Amino acid sequence: MDNLGDDIDLIDYRDILSEPREVQFLVLRWRNSDHVRHQMLNSSIITEEEHARWLDSLSGEPKRQVVRVAHLDGVPFGVVTLKDLDRESLRCDWGMYIGEREYLGRGLAKRMLFHLMDWAFDEEGLERMYTSVVGSNVGAISMYLKFGFKVEGRFERHIRSPQGSWEDLYWMATFREDWFGRRARMAEMLDGLSG
Repeated sequence: MDNLGDDIDLIDYRDILSEPREVQFLVLRWRNSDHVRHQMLNSSIITEEEHARWLDSLSGEPKRQVVRVAHLDGVPFGVVTLKDLDRESLRCDWGMYIGEREYLGRGLAKRMLFHLMDWAFDEEGLERMYTSVVGSNVGAISMYLKFGFKVEGRFERHIRSPQGSWEDLYWMATFREDWFGRRARMAEMLDGLSG
């Protein structure tokens, strides 16, 4: 197994459905916080009732969406998700965010993306991961490019921000073989963040 530095070993991912109710609804607080919500395609405030319905939908079969809560030293701080899981075409959409602001800027998003890609390609056996990113989220776009995602399309003025401005939306994807060709380099980069 790779040595992925101290932080990667301390990050524990737990299925949201196995989390206590307080953590499940902590995810709602994160989702509604400005620093997360403004990067979402749907930047509306989510109600407790809507969140409860979403949680209920996660227990259906076949699993089309799986959500894991990221914990560092036992403290929940973020979310990773595989969604629109298509087991016939072996592809999925995905998303992630750090909900607790004090955890931003520590390299944890890179570790979360590493986990997501291993999860999708190794554990789930998928061939393709794709996502959409709001154009103003340049940090995320840059990180995804470093991890081997390619921009497959740009939708101009596709999203209206909560402030009323128009945002481009980027469609990005990568493939299993690209990840496994790049994985060792990304593990070394993560090790460098720890040292």
